[in-house]
Amino acid sequence: MTSEYFEISNRQQRLVEALGDDLLIVPAGSASGAISRFRQASNFFYLTGFPEHGAVLVIDPGDENGAVNLFIRENDERETIWDGFTMGVEKTAANYPADTVSHINDLEAFLEKRLHGRCLHYRPAEKHPFGSVIGSAIREQNPEVSAEGAIFDLIVEMRMVKSPAEIEHIRKAVAITRAAMHACMRAGTRHRMEYQFEAELEYHFRKEGALHNAFGTIVAAGSHATCQHYIENDGPVGEDDLILIDGGAVWQGYCGDLTRTFPASGTFSTIQRELYEVVLASEKAGIEKVAPGVCMIDIHKHAAAVLIDGLKEMKLLHGDTEELIESERYKEIWPGALCHALGIDVHDVTLPGYPKGDRPLKPGMVITVEPGFYSQAFNEAIPEAYRGIGIRIEDNVLVTEDGHENLSIDTVKEVSDVEALVQSGRAADSAHPTSLH
Repeated sequence: MTSEYFEISNRQQRLVEALGDDLLIVPAGSASGAISRFRQASNFFYLTGFPEHGAVLVIDPGDENGAVNLFIRENDERETIWDGFTMGVEKTAANYPADTVSHINDLEAFLEKRLHGRCLHYRPAEKHPFGSVIGSAIREQNPEVSAEGAIFDLIVEMRMVKSPAEIEHIRKAVAITRAAMHACMRAGTRHRMEYQFEAELEYHFRKEGALHNAFGTIVAAGSHATCQHYIENDGPVGEDDLILIDGGAVWQGYCGDLTRTFPASGTFSTIQRELYEVVLASEKAGIEKVAPGVCMIDIHKHAAAVLIDGLKEMKLLHGDTEELIESERYKEIWPGALCHALGIDVHDVTLPGYPKGDRPLKPGMVITVEPGFYSQAFNEAIPEAYRGIGIRIEDNVLVTEDGHENLSIDTVKEVSDVEALVQSGRAADSAHPTSLH
């Protein structure tokens, strides 16, 4: 058995101990109904590692045959022809931690008379093929049903602090994302549309075995970069534009999430450079603040102060820095938050108090640090030459026992390094021209 097998088994046992006389049902994700690649539901993946849709995990500490019961699909010949292959009960039992593994059709009989007078911790999954079976058992046996509370908080708490194996998966996802981001910077004269950079990024994801994106890739050129979650990626890239790319690969179920902004020309203009340096200084200050015992909101305010002071020097903001932070007036040019948790989900689960409250970071947590500058064309409070510009720089940071580790530190972001990388791609394209633009 692999170390991850035992790690997942240990997670299950923590829940067995916490449940007492209660039960927990965790459904897997459901197939979309379209011909598309399936990605497992996050809690189910965390507690089983099992990759197929339509399954159900039942943890019942009072079950004499074992507390951890996994129910899975097993396609017949016709289903295999149309819907692909399933692992089956025997192979699943040999490779995934569970006390019992059964066909999903056995779930109804398993739940019969099991729920009377008990507390069931359960969150229904939309369109799950056996959701009606679970719902019928609940109606007939009338247990106390809880979709919130201590058990779900425990799952969140467990997921927040990553194990060494989880950290290595995130590290790999970040490494794949880094290489893809560098490839986009080198794309140079080959690409003149946003969707071409999107294709470049995701080609390198797939080439390295990352079959999923952490989220829809953002490629925003020029004024499109002033939109926080621009995903159309259908605009032209002008020679003098900045290009903002925000993307992340998924490796073994864990996400990377990096953003870089670079000049299509290979050289920042004077205004672009000034603004970029301010955002970069803010990002570096945020990263340096990351440590156990520090709250995300304090990291955010520290980075915001550096950003505000830099923009004040450029006469783009005015007033007392602390007052601008407390009143949040700076959010006209940076509306987002600096940090979010990263893990199985790109915006990974957190307990109340993260990221805007007073809960401190712990060793093993992984967060993003991503300040930005976004000047809308309609923002008449700043000079026209500075409008329509979007810049974001984002790294993925591990909280360690004595501080932090920037997992994406090798992704270029210094002005000279960014320019050199873009220009190296332009030079290579000039030496080997193509008719496709």
